[in-house]
Amino acid sequence: MKKSEIVIINQRLYHLGVKKGQLADNIFIVGDPARAIRVSKEFDSIQHEISNREYLTFTGTYKDIPVSVIGTGIGTDNVEIALVEAFIEHEFDFESKTRNIKCNPMTFIRLGTSGGVQSDINPGSQAIGSYALGLDNTGIYFDEPAEDTTVERIEQSANKILNEAIPSQSRFKGKLIPYASKASMEVTKALTNQASKLGVEYKVGITSSSPGFYGPSSRHIEGLTNTFPDIKGSLSKIDIDGLKVLNMEMESSLFFHLCAQMGYRAGTICTVISGPTTSAAVIDYDKAIDNTIAIGLNALVELHKDQT
Repeated sequence: MKKSEIVIINQRLYHLGVKKGQLADNIFIVGDPARAIRVSKEFDSIQHEISNREYLTFTGTYKDIPVSVIGTGIGTDNVEIALVEAFIEHEFDFESKTRNIKCNPMTFIRLGTSGGVQSDINPGSQAIGSYALGLDNTGIYFDEPAEDTTVERIEQSANKILNEAIPSQSRFKGKLIPYASKASMEVTKALTNQASKLGVEYKVGITSSSPGFYGPSSRHIEGLTNTFPDIKGSLSKIDIDGLKVLNMEMESSLFFHLCAQMGYRAGTICTVISGPTTSAAVIDYDKAIDNTIAIGLNALVELHKDQT
């Protein structure tokens, strides 16, 4: 059997900088390191604070539940590193670099921000992704069967709609390969339950993940030519028996896909900070983010109760 290619320096994982035992089985993933600090302030206690490269990690407890939050920076590439190294920390011996396949599964919840795709999703509301659509290509480097036929149908619909939207003169016509992934039903249910209890406006649907902020969102910048004239308009046409693309961000596609391969539970909730035709942030941004964090923390408590 081929030996796992794990990079550990001074007993710490190369990118996260964590030692064995410094991550909890329940982990919040956030893009913004400042949001990691914000989440950690809700913890009852903090045992570990690790900052390495662009990653910022806090591990402690919330209502006596062991929990970590990792600020990864933006993008599926950063999330890939964080998830793989969390997987290594959880399941591998750092000395022998051998895997213990009998470890308990982990739970990951992403707390993010996003832009709305559908015209009826309001800035300041929450988008809970039951599925994700990857316009990045990170997920295709981890070969995992489609979780269900809905994943396959999302991929087929997105491939047709998006490639048809690329102008005929573009050298990238027909070359986009979108992939889809599915969130854990248990995590999605817990997030929707807690959003309802908090009285927060939310919708459940597909979260689309892009590999960038400007061109991949068809934002016009003088001097630059976008491949897609209106990618949000194209995404809004995807409809799988009423399941639609709600929002765009930059992480959830790979997040769901990789957690599924690892056998871990994963879910995403994002504040919607703008509509499909505007780039303006919601007026009460802090309140909206506070709602996202509160829903995520309460969902973790619900999931923990279901396990005990």
